[in-house]
Amino acid sequence: MITRDRPLLCFVHSTGPEGRGQGGQAARRLAEAGGDAWSVVDMVQVRGKDLPAADLEALANVWMETLASHSATRVLVNDRLDVALATGADGVHVGRDDLSPGEVRRRAPRGFLIGASAHDPAELELAQKAGADYAGLGAFFPSRTKAGATLLNVDDPVWLLPLPALTIPVVAIGGITVGRVPEVLSFPFVSGIAVSGAIQGSRKPAEAIRDLHAALDRAWHDRAPRAAGG
Repeated sequence: MITRDRPLLCFVHSTGPEGRGQGGQAARRLAEAGGDAWSVVDMVQVRGKDLPAADLEALANVWMETLASHSATRVLVNDRLDVALATGADGVHVGRDDLSPGEVRRRAPRGFLIGASAHDPAELELAQKAGADYAGLGAFFPSRTKAGATLLNVDDPVWLLPLPALTIPVVAIGGITVGRVPEVLSFPFVSGIAVSGAIQGSRKPAEAIRDLHAALDRAWHDRAPRAAGG
């Protein structure tokens, strides 16, 4: 179970079609470069939408193996429940065009984590009603790792309204950097961040992870009086 009593840090390892057959080596290098810093990352999502199942399984297995000593860091597979179940991953993250959280819940074992993508307050509430353990909300900013993602209209007053019925964590995603952490945490029901390029594109992944974690922790405590009610 994922709670909202502290901020969440999620890393999305994104691999495109060019990673076929060799993505596992890149994943291992990145995992090893992060070292002990991975202990502050709550979830690693393995994303390879255009990869064959075998390649995506290989990626998931690399992350599960290299992060085995970090028991608090969960490994999830994006989009593909079959791959997540085949590898024994901790969960799956599904989008609009994938299986619904409810269908995943019916097929998955007890304790399996389910994340769902959302793009507006209504979809956040739907994700919770469907059985998701957390929701990924975005895109907040343009992202190199997911070109063409629809950006949120963050100037819409709807984002300032609380959602009293919402109890699952909401993780902001899309082009988030250390400098943008306070901005995304200013949204009432955002309780964490998911990043890809900020770690994957860094020359010093361990340092990038620690900087993101520190920025997230500061932003969370700065809004502490209203964080719980989001």
